Amino acid sequence: MFPNSSTNPQTPPNGRSQLSFVPSSATQRSHSSVLLRFVLTLSLLLTFLVAGPVAQAEEDVHVVSSGDSLAAIAKAYSVSVTELAQDNGIANPNIIHVGQRLVIPGSAAATERAAADPNALPAGSGYYTVQRGDALAQIAKDHGMGLKDILRLNGLTNANLIWVGQQLRVSARVDAIQPEEQDKPVVASTIYVVQAEDTLEEIALDHNITVQDLMLANGLPNASFVWSGQKLRLTTPPTTEDLMQVAPVNGARWIEINLSNQTLTAWQGDVAVLHTSVSTGTYRTPTVTGRYAVNTKYSSQRMTGPGYDLPGVPWVMYFYSGYAIHGAYWHTNWGTPMSHGCVNMRPDEAQMLYNWADYGTEVYVHY
Repeated sequence: MFPNSSTNPQTPPNGRSQLSFVPSSATQRSHSSVLLRFVLTLSLLLTFLVAGPVAQAEEDVHVVSSGDSLAAIAKAYSVSVTELAQDNGIANPNIIHVGQRLVIPGSAAATERAAADPNALPAGSGYYTVQRGDALAQIAKDHGMGLKDILRLNGLTNANLIWVGQQLRVSARVDAIQPEEQDKPVVASTIYVVQAEDTLEEIALDHNITVQDLMLANGLPNASFVWSGQKLRLTTPPTTEDLMQVAPVNGARWIEINLSNQTLTAWQGDVAVLHTSVSTGTYRTPTVTGRYAVNTKYSSQRMTGPGYDLPGVPWVMYFYSGYAIHGAYWHTNWGTPMSHGCVNMRPDEAQMLYNWADYGTEVYVHY
């Protein structure tokens, strides 16, 4: 019979009783403290690895780190993107690089830099020379400023009136260029700058020119379309190429036909690249009104109908059913309703419009 293990513990071969070790409460607290420190250290290490390097700043100088943007840096230091870009000679606010040192505007470091070289200018000379295809809004954006800022800096009143070769201020730290110092585009023998309270009728009378010729020369949609500071050509009407230079390159193209005053205006953005008198449908055969789009084009087409047979009608653009804009060689009564519903134009102007308007160009007809 085996002895009862609960009352007779086994004795090991060495003759000593086998006892288990129970740690004291002090030892348990020590181990817990070590474990806690290890967990905290590991947590901090993981946070650093996930978040990436911390942006550095010393003496009001920010060192660009991975993931930084100029807008975020400006916001962090409560300064504007424009000031930050200008004070660091950054022409394009979208281009900064890791490790780049940026002086914070208004800081001691910025003051020291300005004192060391008071003539230093941000982004090169502080001026930008307009290139073919430029738009003022894009120039402003490229130099980290708003459209209103660049208009104000350069004393401009119309964002669409800039020209190739024009010098624009892109920093407030340079002097303004006087208008007479700039080479303006030669598109007319005389330019008149509209004054406050001027009217188109008065300007036309003072310069011995008709209101209609003045409107045609400047692409004005109506006689009220003038403002203080506007530059008007008084003699030679600009070519389409001249107007295209001041029109926004990516401006939406659309055609407006006003049946009340018998005019057609071709718009590219906010610039009227063509404004002319036309002849639309008579009261018996009126021109449709509404919003349509160019859907079919013919450089020449024979047109027939009740009481007419017209071969070789030039530069035809259909915008709705049988209604089209086209050249007319059989009359010169521009500004008077004459057609069976189509929009009659001078052949040379119809050709310009035909080449300018793509399929899908909007045609808006209204009274």
